[in-house]
Amino acid sequence: MSESVYAIVELLLSFRGKNKEIQVFPHIRLDGDCIGSAAALVSTLRKLGIPSKIYLDEPIPERLLFLGILPDMCEVFDTDKLEENLAVQGAAIAVDCSEAGRMGNSGVLFSRAKMTAVIDHHVSSGESIGTRYVVPHSASTAELVLHIIRQIEEETSEILMDPFIANCLMVGIQSDTGRFSFQNTTPETLRAAADLLESGANVFVNAYNLFDVTSVERMKLISKALASSKMFFGGRLALTIVTQDMLRDTNASDAAADGLVSSLRDIEGVVASFVIRESDDGEIRVNIRSREPFDSAAFAELFGGGGHHRAAGFSMRNQSSNEVCKRILDTAGSFFPDK
Repeated sequence: MSESVYAIVELLLSFRGKNKEIQVFPHIRLDGDCIGSAAALVSTLRKLGIPSKIYLDEPIPERLLFLGILPDMCEVFDTDKLEENLAVQGAAIAVDCSEAGRMGNSGVLFSRAKMTAVIDHHVSSGESIGTRYVVPHSASTAELVLHIIRQIEEETSEILMDPFIANCLMVGIQSDTGRFSFQNTTPETLRAAADLLESGANVFVNAYNLFDVTSVERMKLISKALASSKMFFGGRLALTIVTQDMLRDTNASDAAADGLVSSLRDIEGVVASFVIRESDDGEIRVNIRSREPFDSAAFAELFGGGGHHRAAGFSMRNQSSNEVCKRILDTAGSFFPDK
C-alpha cells in the first residue's frame, strides 16, 4: 500500500471526536468518478462520526441522481457563506482533481484550507500541495478511494463498506473505463470491481443510467453534431462543433453532448477525436479521445488542460469555436508528422 494512503488515512482519522468538518471537493462539470468517489468518502467518514460534506460548484445533474446521494451530503457553495464554511473547516480533500481552479466557485474554499489532501489519477495533477495520492495509471479515482476505505477499515477494525458506498465507487470505475471497455482497464480495476460487486454494487443499473438511457432531444443533438463532423489527416482525426444554436434547435441540455466524442473516436480509422462545445457563458470546452499513439493528455496540456493519455480536455475563452478549431488543427499537425 502506498505511503500516501497511510498519510491520508492518518489525516482523516485525526478528526475523530472533533467538531471540525472534512470538506470534499470534486471538479466542476460533475461526472460519475468525481461525485461517486466524493460521496463514498463522505459516507465512510460519517459512519465514523467525522463531520464531512461535499462542496459543489453546481447541483448534481439529473443524469447522476440515480446514485441516491442524500441532499445533506452536499452543499452548492455560496460565496456569501465563505467565512461560515471556513469556521467549521478541518481539512479539504480534492477528489479527481487537484487544483482550486478545477472546482469552480467552491475552489476558493479549498484554497483557504490549512490542511489539504489530493486523491487523483490525472496525468497533469497540479501543484504539490498537501498530502497527495496521485496514481496516473489508475483507471479511476474511485479505485484509489477504495484503497483508502479499506485501509480505514483495517486501522479502525470497523466494517464500513456497504451497498451505497460500493455502488458509488462502481459508478466511478464504470464511468472512467467506459464500462470496462477502455484501454485503461487493468487487472487491478477488475479486482476492485469484483470487490465492490461482492459488497452490493449494481453494474447493470449503473450501466443503463450512465450509457444507455437517452432522450429524444439528445438523439437530435447527436444527429446534428455527427452530420456536421469532419475528418482530417487522412481520416485519422475527427472533429465536430456543438454550437449553442444546435442546443436551442434541439431543446437539449449541454450534458446531452456527453459521450459524443467517444462515438467519433469509434469511427474506423480514427486515432483522435475532438468535440468543441460552446457554453452559454462564452467558454469553449474541448473534449478529446484517442487511440495509440495519440496522447490526449499531452495535446490538452499544450492548451492548459489535462487528463489521461486516451481521454483529456481543455477550455478557452475570448475565442470563437471556429478559431479554437483552427488552433487544434494547426497543433495536431505535429501529432501526425506523416500527414
